[in-house]
Amino acid sequence: MASDLETTSVVVVGAGLSGLQAARSLQDAGFATVVLEARSRVGGKTWSIPAGPDGRGVADLGAEWLNDTTQPHVYQLAKSLGLEFTGVKAEGDAILQLNGDRLDHSVIRHPYGEQAPLPGNEDQVVHRMKELFEEEYSKIDLTRCHECDHDDITLEDFVRSRGGSPAALATVAVWTRVMLGCEPGELSAASFFVYCQSQGGLMKMRSGQVQGRYLTVRTGTQSIAEALAATLSPGSVRLDTAVRSIVQSSNGVVVRTTAGHVFRARKVIVAFSTPLYSKVNFDPPLPEGKALLANSTVLGYYTKVMVSYSRPWWKDKGLSGASQSFVGPAAATRDTSDYSCSHFRLTSFIAGQPGREWSQLPAAERKATVLRQLAHLFNSDTAHQPTEYIEQQWSSEEWSMGCPCPYTPPGLLGKAAEFLIEPHGHVHFVGTETAVKWKGYMEGALTAGIRGAAEVTNLLKGVAT
Repeated sequence: MASDLETTSVVVVGAGLSGLQAARSLQDAGFATVVLEARSRVGGKTWSIPAGPDGRGVADLGAEWLNDTTQPHVYQLAKSLGLEFTGVKAEGDAILQLNGDRLDHSVIRHPYGEQAPLPGNEDQVVHRMKELFEEEYSKIDLTRCHECDHDDITLEDFVRSRGGSPAALATVAVWTRVMLGCEPGELSAASFFVYCQSQGGLMKMRSGQVQGRYLTVRTGTQSIAEALAATLSPGSVRLDTAVRSIVQSSNGVVVRTTAGHVFRARKVIVAFSTPLYSKVNFDPPLPEGKALLANSTVLGYYTKVMVSYSRPWWKDKGLSGASQSFVGPAAATRDTSDYSCSHFRLTSFIAGQPGREWSQLPAAERKATVLRQLAHLFNSDTAHQPTEYIEQQWSSEEWSMGCPCPYTPPGLLGKAAEFLIEPHGHVHFVGTETAVKWKGYMEGALTAGIRGAAEVTNLLKGVAT
């Protein structure tokens, strides 16, 4: 129907931070832009809901933290949008839960931000493995990831070939689960090293010794997306609008939605993860490199479980609420309380294979398993007395399929990495995994959106690049 046809300069598919930033940059440059979002909300993998017994708290179901120094784009954007921050405090000791052939399910208490003391010479082995990792990722040119060494083997293979002990491999598994929702045997060593390098290095990321402050947004990180969307021209963002096809011709692009609406544009920006490309019919089809990314990159299993209590009982024991576990189902926990409104909460990050196995349990048993682990980690039966339990399984979301960022199995990076940001005719690609720095983070999503918008702007204005 004629009434279903709309003409605009650019269509952005996806209203996460990357897509919204691209749209804002394009509108600032003077181009009419429409954003199509399959979900009934903006924000993508930022999603914030009211929480706490009185609803005055906020639970970030997805991305939660930002840094005021090392992540300047997201910090300055949130600040410019009038959002307020809360500093993250990690006061007290942390816990490491052990397992393996030589280690039992005991827990080790240690200062937060420091390596936990392990039995025997395991400390030295883990420390050496960190050094080996740093040697590998520090020599990576992030603009030439397809040339990286060790793409033909898994990260587990790399660890074992360098004399990694069971504890070293278990430690690495915690990292891959928390960072990418996968096991060391599922991704290439090269892709993990690229991911580390994009965030400034593993040792800074995992130790907690970072430049600047880690912050949360008082109203939740989805507020960034909501406020960003509000800066766009009225009616720019169309929710509940899933895209069925993107058809190109010499004159531009026609985008059709599953509801039958048609948008005619000069350019399109795709702002969702590579594994979701297969949900859209591209005509002409994606070139070989792009198709390989669409069909071979994987989003890991990831769930956040937020458990609230009437008081922060772990503080009674001098604990920070932070933990890592070789056992699972939670690979890590953090204190995500908002002390300003007496909302006390422990958040568990349930990921990788232990998470997949946990997800198969009935809902009541999943909850009981989480509470048992918290009680064991922090040695208190008070863990079994929550005031609120919130569970967000990202892998079960149709338009997410997992989080935080796709990983690449062995052999893929060398074949397809150079095609990650390459346009396909009039179609350009953004998203946090396409960022050079801070892949998988809000910062990376924003910088990718800025980059994609600049590509389109230069082409529409006829600017040589």
